[in-house]
Amino acid sequence: MEPQWAAGYFLASDADRERAIEALKQNFQAGRLTVDELSDRIGYALNARTCSELDTVMTGLPWRPMTPAGYPGMPMYAKTPVYYAPAAQRSKGMGITSFVLGVFGFFCGLTAVPAVILGLVALTVDADRRDDRGFAVAGLAVGIMWMTIFGWVFFR
Repeated sequence: MEPQWAAGYFLASDADRERAIEALKQNFQAGRLTVDELSDRIGYALNARTCSELDTVMTGLPWRPMTPAGYPGMPMYAKTPVYYAPAAQRSKGMGITSFVLGVFGFFCGLTAVPAVILGLVALTVDADRRDDRGFAVAGLAVGIMWMTIFGWVFFR
């Protein structure tokens, strides 16, 4: 026989509030919250009356309500919050270097050649993990521009 009431309307205990505050502190240490968000959410957690209000406090953070076997609709919270795997490290070195070398091509045309090479490599290698695609395109364009200008000036 299942209970006929909504699980979110169960009153939250002091232990539930303490677990939520501990999870907020761990999320703050992991860099998911700012100081202002932490203080606001701790205030809401301390004032939470029901379990659904605690779930609202934890919105956007790794927090998984657990249900006991006897009451499938009743939330129980894990003592340790569940964390997601960190995002994969994004690459951003080659595109920025290409752009910087392309800009320095103004002083001498020699840096324009590595700017073009690095720009092409940054656009072709690991294109889905790149944060610097715009820099790579700009470095490629500026490098080609300076190579064209210096080639026209010196070899016409």
